[in-house]
Amino acid sequence: MASRRFQDLKERQKRRRELLAKQLGAAGPDQLGSVLCSRAEQEEINSLRKAARISSLEDASPGSMQVLPGTTHGGFSPSLEENEEGFTFEEDYKDSTTFLKGTQSLNPHNDYCQHFVDTGQRPQNFIRDVGLADRFEEYPKLRELIRLKDEVIAWTSTPPMYLQADLSHFPLRSLGVEFDVVLLEPPLGDPNQGPVPAGTRAWSWSEIRKLELEEITAQRSFVFLWCGSSDDLDEGRQCLRKWGFRRCEDICWIKTNKQNPGPARVHNDRAIFQRTKEHCLMGIKGTVWRSLDGNFIHTNVDIDLIIKEEPEVGNAEKPTEIFHIIEHFCLGRRRLHLFGRDSTVRPGWLTVGPSLTNSNFNADTFASFFTGEPGHLMSCTEEIERLRPKSPPLKMKGGAIAVQGVSTSGSTGTVTTAGIPGVAGALGVGVGATGGGTAAIRGGLPALWGTASGLPVPGSESRVRLPRGVGFGRGAVGCYRGTYRGVYGPR
Repeated sequence: MASRRFQDLKERQKRRRELLAKQLGAAGPDQLGSVLCSRAEQEEINSLRKAARISSLEDASPGSMQVLPGTTHGGFSPSLEENEEGFTFEEDYKDSTTFLKGTQSLNPHNDYCQHFVDTGQRPQNFIRDVGLADRFEEYPKLRELIRLKDEVIAWTSTPPMYLQADLSHFPLRSLGVEFDVVLLEPPLGDPNQGPVPAGTRAWSWSEIRKLELEEITAQRSFVFLWCGSSDDLDEGRQCLRKWGFRRCEDICWIKTNKQNPGPARVHNDRAIFQRTKEHCLMGIKGTVWRSLDGNFIHTNVDIDLIIKEEPEVGNAEKPTEIFHIIEHFCLGRRRLHLFGRDSTVRPGWLTVGPSLTNSNFNADTFASFFTGEPGHLMSCTEEIERLRPKSPPLKMKGGAIAVQGVSTSGSTGTVTTAGIPGVAGALGVGVGATGGGTAAIRGGLPALWGTASGLPVPGSESRVRLPRGVGFGRGAVGCYRGTYRGVYGPR
């Protein structure tokens, strides 16, 4: 058994050496020493170091020279090994050969950090399949889904509209529409991102917070805010809270430097590390369920990373991929882009900003785009619904929840809990009697709780009169500690 294991290890080591030789350009596994530092090269390097140290000691004045153990003022008598431990010198590394990990083991690795030191190429430059064209080459279903969604987006997009306006004084309410999605690219003048473009005024976070986004966004809506990095992330979260949004996601732009390798182009004197990424905070307003609101959002289509080349200093362009992410995710057609430019004018979007050179916006015309079919939501084909990733169905230990005979028009509805001890009443999803009526609740609390509260006990069926506007709210499965929210609470 041991000999078989030893033989297997030798075979694996042989295959790895062959692969390593092919990667390093050696003629074969036996020629790895020709591309790596051989013993002769190491001896030559050591002799050169020894000669350099001897010459530096000879050039130094006797009064200022430090005498090491075993040395004299007249020269350097002992060997390199004898003085190596007590001698300090500085050495410049020209490549990663010394740091190549695992070349003599079974698991060779790449050291991208040292490669960055050697060449200036950032580690993110070597991430594969980052472009939109080749990202889903190995995932045919996702590739087909993206193609179908792009067709629907192109078919349902409104004509591009744009408005040149100074947002510090422009009343956003005059746009006349409640938007489903708002994208903001404020010119921050962030020291981590470089100066703003010429002719553009930098905005402070206090000015950005004064934008009245809470008055122009729909009850269910999303905000995407480019906010740089570092301390600006906290400022961005404060803006979301002021506008009535909750931060739910963070889209990160990882900046590559394939075309211009080297040190960071923008240096922040207050930071120890130089930033090579930028964040776009995503905020949500209202209640949106990924498993239930498939007519409004499609989740898990794209990733929350954008890997794109870093622009030149003074170029405020953000990756175009952020538009694809938003359009694939939210099916709302009422989209607003604030602080846009001529280069960001796009079908399906209203672009507003001071950097635009022209305007074609008309409030009545823009509002008319959402009155007829398909309304303010994009349509979804059966094929898209079949291909898109979906959240798994709710599974609870002890049984399943069934909704039977539910009426949304105000008559009688019945909600049944089957085999779930201690679960009260209902899972109210799209369930309700918005015009008044009665609802029968079968099952529910343990007997003690049901008797004390007058609510249904297990196995019983009670009818509850629902006043107008009250129904089974979205969401909560009311456990017996859960105050029946979603069963008797408002919608």
